[in-house]
Amino acid sequence: MKIAICDDMQILHQELKKHLEKYSFERKIDFIYDDYTHGADLLSSSIKYDLIFMDYQMDGLNGLDTARMLRKRNNNTAIIFLTSYADVVFDVFEVNAFRFLVKPVDYGKLSAALDAYVSSLDDSNFILLKTDDGNVRVKVDDIIYAEASDKYCYVRTVEGSILYKKPLSDLEKLLPQEGFFRSHRTYLVNMKHIATHNSTNIQFDNNECALISKLKLTPFKREFADYVKRHSFARV
Repeated sequence: MKIAICDDMQILHQELKKHLEKYSFERKIDFIYDDYTHGADLLSSSIKYDLIFMDYQMDGLNGLDTARMLRKRNNNTAIIFLTSYADVVFDVFEVNAFRFLVKPVDYGKLSAALDAYVSSLDDSNFILLKTDDGNVRVKVDDIIYAEASDKYCYVRTVEGSILYKKPLSDLEKLLPQEGFFRSHRTYLVNMKHIATHNSTNIQFDNNECALISKLKLTPFKREFADYVKRHSFARV
């Protein structure tokens, strides 16, 4: 799970991460952290986070204004505000904050907030991929295609490429049968992201391509046509 911590006090980063590491160990959930000390730095990042811990009152751009700007960008990342004042609860409702915690952060209240956040996730639409950096949580709909690479495979998502430390056949077992198709021995494609195709290639909505083998062409065309009908996609 990717977490951003945005607070202008470094000691808060240290204390919060101690609590998060304890939670990570107890709940067996891997966290990856990025630290920001200014709202502007967070706004300039292109990284998509699962959860943001945001200081309500920072020098320069405060947390509430930072959250407002994130929401204007249609960024719906869950935000947990950190504040020294309990009465700001009404302000954070404006930006659809997930929770707010009063400083100094109490581990029990932090755990309760994280438990609520984890419970709110629809696990049926996420998979965990084993990588060199640990297990990475990936939204199934965000997978565009996967390509075999020796005994591993690269998973291309809307965010970038992930090296999955298992074969393509193992990835195929993790994904739902409906919507995914093995178009070639080296390619597994998500029909949700297909823009067009011919008899040898599939082009995706990110302009990248995958191969179709001759043996797979007829079943692919049939399944893709059925998929389009079921989901009523308007395609050119």
